[in-house]
Amino acid sequence: MKLSLQFGAGNIGRGFLGQLFYESGYHTLFIDVVPELVEQINRMKKYPIKIIGKTEHTIFVEDISALLLSEKEKVAEAVQKSDIIATAVGAKGVSAVAEVLSIGIAKRLEEKIIRPLNIIICENLPKPKNTFYQEITSHLPKHLLESFEKHVGLVEASIGRMVPVITEEDKKEHPLLVRVEEYCELPVDADAFKGDIPKIKGMKLCRPFSGYVHRKLYVHNLTHAVCAYLGSLRGYKFIWEAIEDNEVYTIAKNAGIESAKAISKLDGLPFPELEGYINDLLRRYSNKHLGDQIERVARDPIRKLSPGERFVGSAMYCLKAGIIPENISIGIAGAIFYNGDDESSQKLKQIKNLNGADGILKEICKVEETSPLFNLIMEAIRKLKDKNWL
Repeated sequence: MKLSLQFGAGNIGRGFLGQLFYESGYHTLFIDVVPELVEQINRMKKYPIKIIGKTEHTIFVEDISALLLSEKEKVAEAVQKSDIIATAVGAKGVSAVAEVLSIGIAKRLEEKIIRPLNIIICENLPKPKNTFYQEITSHLPKHLLESFEKHVGLVEASIGRMVPVITEEDKKEHPLLVRVEEYCELPVDADAFKGDIPKIKGMKLCRPFSGYVHRKLYVHNLTHAVCAYLGSLRGYKFIWEAIEDNEVYTIAKNAGIESAKAISKLDGLPFPELEGYINDLLRRYSNKHLGDQIERVARDPIRKLSPGERFVGSAMYCLKAGIIPENISIGIAGAIFYNGDDESSQKLKQIKNLNGADGILKEICKVEETSPLFNLIMEAIRKLKDKNWL
């Protein structure tokens, strides 16, 4: 039986990657930091995924087990034996995962016959491959670095499937249940694999991958965030409510089109393909049955407003391509005035109260007054005030 290691047994780990591995004939060993979750996986040995589209149906993912990340020796042994690894732990979990990975990778690289190992990185980071390379190699003995680069593939992936927050009602139905949309495609960097490329259902080999990274961050994440922040200003609770608002819909679509034009020009992806992608995203956002909450999508605005991220990153990419990011700037303005309950949102509010919106642009977005983007965003704020959205 082929062995897959899934670091992170949360919504993406269980609701997307776990399904793909199971349907591709792998035994999946989940690695997580939550003892209760690990215990439930080991006790139940399967979990349901409720797939929600025009119709609803449930599948079960079986042939699973779990370990705690703190069980370092057992996890390292599994890394040594694994056929494929994937991560979906979030930015804060990368360092701890990389440390344990390095132990197993070191053992693997010391074997007489070295089997290539590929790690599919499913993280919302600006440069996930570079981040994992630096984190893992910082723990490896120097004499193994050359072998690491030869035998270990750090494969960036673009996660497009939307998995909403699990409710208490869902947990009562089944403690491991995950609700997901029908979309089930996993674009990966085809050029990053070492050795034979594993056959995984739903995996789409892409090259050059940079365009698909930008497509995910500067189109999908961007339009999703525009819907969330503007939807919040309009008093909505769910993403589907925001997308049914014609003004929000139009701004989100046009923001995506601005980005798509830049990606087409700078990365070479065909614009009609990107335009179709935007239309499909907006259709998916309208899925009422998914119950995707604005609060989930909007949380942690400081990260999402930082340089290189979905807002400022896409706007600067547009300017580089000679495109004016007018609608993206409206999305940025909405994010600046988000009033969520999470720690990041409250910190953002404090900065805004102390230093104004221009203080956020300088301190968080790193956009100075000399940048054309600064004036575009300040103008967008005025537009939102004229609409009485602020």
